[in-house]
Amino acid sequence: MDVSDIFKKRNFKNVNFKYENLIGKNLSDSFFSGVDLSDVDIHDANFSGSDLSQANLQKGILFSVKFRGADLRGSNLCEAKIWDSDMYGIDLRGADLRGSDLFNTNLKSSDLTDADLSGSYLKNDDFTGSIMENTKFSETRYDNKTFDTITDNKAKLRLKNHGILW
Repeated sequence: MDVSDIFKKRNFKNVNFKYENLIGKNLSDSFFSGVDLSDVDIHDANFSGSDLSQANLQKGILFSVKFRGADLRGSNLCEAKIWDSDMYGIDLRGADLRGSDLFNTNLKSSDLTDADLSGSYLKNDDFTGSIMENTKFSETRYDNKTFDTITDNKAKLRLKNHGILW
């Protein structure tokens, strides 16, 4: 077994991550449902295919993290810094992203139904093909590049009416 795969396909439901170093770890296909990862610095990690539903990632630093195909339904990502990350095809239904900072992040083909992006900053992100039914955009700051990738016309109109172009 490759040492880098030691955390792969594990159940982390009762693990306390407050003092754990998750930088560069392969945590793919693992169970993190309801786990508290708030204020944790997680970069260059791989959560692809993992269950992070109801997880608390509030104020997390998520730089260059792979979440490809992960389940983040109902997760708390308030005020998280999500930069240069791969969130392709993830499930963010009902996720709370208020005040988060998304920069240069791939959210193609993701489900953001009922997600709350109020007060977030969206810059150079890609939402192509994402489902954005009832996504909230109150005071969301966005750039034209991100806006042009939103393929859901109703979501685009909500963002234009309730967000702030910067």
